Amino acid sequence: MSSIGAVPGQGPTPPSARDRLEQQAQALESVFYAQLFQAMRQSVPSEGGLLAQSTGEQMFTGMLDEQVARFAAERSDSGLAAAMTKQLGRNLPPEDAAVTAAPAAGSGNVRRG
Repeated sequence: MSSIGAVPGQGPTPPSARDRLEQQAQALESVFYAQLFQAMRQSVPSEGGLLAQSTGEQMFTGMLDEQVARFAAERSDSGLAAAMTKQLGRNLPPEDAAVTAAPAAGSGNVRRG
């Protein structure tokens, strides 16, 4: 099965610099949301309940918060990731810039006998 944009006989096309920037900005936004959710949970008093929260429940709650944060970052259209991509994307080369090719095999220093 071949990827879209893949050259036959080679691996999948690597993501562009802009795609990598968007992925990293979205990952950072997800971490921000996870920290926000953690701080919000800590602000709610846990005393007064019938049962104390077990270690397993704390672990599950942390994993749930991470997944919700990842989902929120993926669905956000105008959040932190969009602002970072817009700001940092100014430093990227244009998408339509020609990619410099490596010298062809056999070119360069050729010994002639």
